[in-house]
Amino acid sequence: MAVIGRGMYGQFGPLTDPGEREFSAKVAALGVDVGLSPYNHYDVNQIVIDFNAAPADATLLLWGSSLGANNAPIVAAYTHRIIHGMWGFQASDYGAKVPITSNVLFAHEVYNPNWVGTLGLGHYEWVLASNNRTTNLYLSARYSMHPGETELSQAMFLAEMQRVIDKPAG
Repeated sequence: MAVIGRGMYGQFGPLTDPGEREFSAKVAALGVDVGLSPYNHYDVNQIVIDFNAAPADATLLLWGSSLGANNAPIVAAYTHRIIHGMWGFQASDYGAKVPITSNVLFAHEVYNPNWVGTLGLGHYEWVLASNNRTTNLYLSARYSMHPGETELSQAMFLAEMQRVIDKPAG
């Protein structure tokens, strides 16, 4: 069974977000087809196209940092596929605030609860759509520099990804 994952940088991606590049390489090391990850935060349509074209039995994983974390729920809302797992490093108060739709089975975001320390970068907490009774959403407060791709958060997300990959479909 194919495992397809896509990750997105934050704003100014390659210049300001080397942690996303590092994390995407670690996801690829799990045997995940990461395509051209990390994609720019505005490459939502390309990721939606990739997911919609994936084999029917593929496990789909999605992640992002900063504005990429803001845009992960947009990808989920635009795709007609089940997203088996979605992870976010510190979505921004200044990005899109789209609730997570019920086609996402598992979601976990780390955010920084200290608005003063981040000036809103990394402070936004993901929320579920009002009719979503499907997604298991976890939020973890972490007082870390933005965009928050610390070794601890990366290790936590990678372990969760492995569990999602290992879980039988259905």
